[in-house]
Amino acid sequence: MTTVSPWTEERLASLDQHGRFQLRGGKVTRLETFVDAAFAFAVTMLVISVDDVPQNYNEFIDALLSAPAFIASFFQVIMFWLGHRAWSQRYGLEDGTALFLSLVLVCCILIVVYPLRVMFAAAFGYFSGGWLPFPFTLGWEEMRAVFAIYGFGFFVMCMFISALYMHAYRRRDWLNLNAAEVIETRNEIEAWLIPALTGLTGMGIALVAQGEWLLLAGWVYITMCVSLPLHDRFAARRHSKTSV
Repeated sequence: MTTVSPWTEERLASLDQHGRFQLRGGKVTRLETFVDAAFAFAVTMLVISVDDVPQNYNEFIDALLSAPAFIASFFQVIMFWLGHRAWSQRYGLEDGTALFLSLVLVCCILIVVYPLRVMFAAAFGYFSGGWLPFPFTLGWEEMRAVFAIYGFGFFVMCMFISALYMHAYRRRDWLNLNAAEVIETRNEIEAWLIPALTGLTGMGIALVAQGEWLLLAGWVYITMCVSLPLHDRFAARRHSKTSV
């Protein structure tokens, strides 16, 4: 691998810019195409009617009532797809490490997509008092397993996106990142570590909590409504100090 960066100042000046980044990954690569296709396939696994087309009115209503769980699951999948898409556009890396991390990310989303749907369906069913359909009846021990599997999957997915940004940070000289891009790369590493640790916490609660305390394994994700905005403020302050 060459140690000479192809990203000269002249070449960077010709690139499109989004936010603080020159988009080094402007061209769609075969890796990005494969990742996009895999995420699209994961979304097809979240269809409203899992088995087949509804055959009567009751099945039709049940399919519609499954929509909230589908929507929540859909946007969860899209969150990870957008994370990889932003990384690809910013850095355009397609070396061995980027290939490995991206392929494992794809493998993980295809594995966790069904537990993801089950967890959201169970959550909506529980909090609606059974008005929204459960995928199947879950006791506390079954809920423990679902929360633990989801927490672990969420942790792993976030860690791999963070690892992609760590890889870009290690190659910052080769990518010829400017000071603002270096800081933003560090911010993105931290921004993905926060939900990763939240998922790990949720898994830990699921493994040790008893009775209704087990529900904390789901409520813990609400803390990201506070932790992520706080990190955004910290990240903005980091940029402002550097620009002075």
